[in-house]
Formats: sequence, structure tokens, C-alpha cells
Amino acid sequence: MAYQALYRKYRPQLFADVLGQEHITTTLKNQVENGRVSHAYVFSGSRGTGKTTTAKILARAVNCAHPVNGEPCGECEYCLAAADSADIIELDAASNNGVDDVRAIIDKARFTPLKLKKKVYIIDEAHMLSRPAFNALLKTLEEPPEHVLFILATTEPQSIPATILSRCQRFSFKRITPRDIAGRLEYVAGQEGIDLTSDGAELLSRLADGALRDGLSLLDQCAAAGGTVDSRAVLE
Repeated sequence: MAYQALYRKYRPQLFADVLGQEHITTTLKNQVENGRVSHAYVFSGSRGTGKTTTAKILARAVNCAHPVNGEPCGECEYCLAAADSADIIELDAASNNGVDDVRAIIDKARFTPLKLKKKVYIIDEAHMLSRPAFNALLKTLEEPPEHVLFILATTEPQSIPATILSRCQRFSFKRITPRDIAGRLEYVAGQEGIDLTSDGAELLSRLADGALRDGLSLLDQCAAAGGTVDSRAVLE
């Protein structure tokens, strides 16, 4: 098999595995368990804090036939289908930010899902949508079809119009602490057979600047050099 980057290989599949965002994942699990999932969310926060990952987990959880304490079971037909389902649509607003792109979403949103229970739209870098695109999305957010869920992920929530924000539940992702990042790096290193020292993990966690993805990418890079990954190796 082709080599897979560590941040992709160890992407969380459950809310419980999302690092440092318990204030968000606990609420989402309770919503799924109690059938109180909203029709639209805004996930905001700096890079590498788990916004898109959490969106994907939520997309699977709301479609799961037998959720376990709000978590997707990972075994039912819906969970298995969600991995490559046409009913979970990811849109990069950095390159699909025009009003025509949003109108295409709205037109397709009217139709019921092909296989899953809910059709989920994950719009990454949502702040990049143009003003006309936001205006086109507004009516659908105001009166959404019952089978549709929108999740807008953004690093710049201040750039999203207040009219959009007021129609969504907003969750603010925190920067992950160096201690939590270091612990995760040591776990991944153990799974991958990488000789990572505690001082190496500590330095990598500080260089990651609150973004777990950056920390895993740096570990990947340092491990490729070979040998023990200690603070000296990281600095070199």
C-alpha cells in the first residue's frame, strides 16, 4: 500500500478520539443520543484543531442506525456506506465560492438522500464564500429540508455574515495544549515504531502551535530522517 501521512492515518473516527475539544464533542454526542441535532452548524477555530474531522464524525453519527452513546457504531450499513457516500458532500469554499456553486448545492439539497438517512454538506473554509453565495444559502438555512444538515467550517468566523451565524449553532474549537499534543505524538510514535523521546515530543508540540495536524506532520518529517527523534534531531 502507498504510504499514508500520519495525520491522515490517525484521523479520529469517534468523538471520544478528538483531542482537546471535549466541550464540543460532549454536546454533539448528547444531541445525537437525544435526537436534538440541529440543521446547521458553524465550526470555527484555528487550523488543525479538528473542525473538519468532527464534521465528518457528526455526519456519520446522524446517519448511524445504532449509535452508541451518541457515537457512530462503525458497523451498520449506514456507517459503512458513509465512507464514500454521495450523500456526504464536502465542498472547498476556497475554490467553489461563487453563487452558482451554492445554487447547485441548493438544487441538489431538495432531493432525498440516495442511501443514508441525511444528506450532509460540509463546507470547508466557509468564510471564502462570496456575499451573493451567502445570500443564496440564507433561505435554505432559514427553511431547510428535514433530510439536510449543513456544517460550515471556518478559521475566520468574523467574515461570515451575522444573518448566517444566527441560523446556525456555533462551536468554537480551542487551540490544543502542548501537553495534549505531546501525549498524542508519543502514542502515534509508539504505534509506528518511531523512537521519539519525551523532550523531542515536547519540542514538536510547542512548534505545532496548537494544531495537532502540524505536530503529526512535523513528526512525520523528523522520523523520515532516521534515528532517534529527540530535541536535537528536531532542531536539526
